[in-house]
Amino acid sequence: MKIKHEHIRMAMNAWAHPDGEKVPAAEITQAYFELGLTFPELYDDSHPEALGRNTQKIFRWVKKDT
Repeated sequence: MKIKHEHIRMAMNAWAHPDGEKVPAAEITQAYFELGLTFPELYDDSHPEALGRNTQKIFRWVKKDT
């Protein structure tokens, strides 16, 4: 099975449904830094608005149609 953007969107929305978008965004961000990733750029915990900005960036990507 080929994984498509719409499949990721459905999974992310299901993950976010019970507790909100910040829960999956925080988990994704933690894994991102544990894996040493650098792109796309996310904020680490030293930034005062890291969770909000990372949530916005991740879910903007999830909600787009590409």
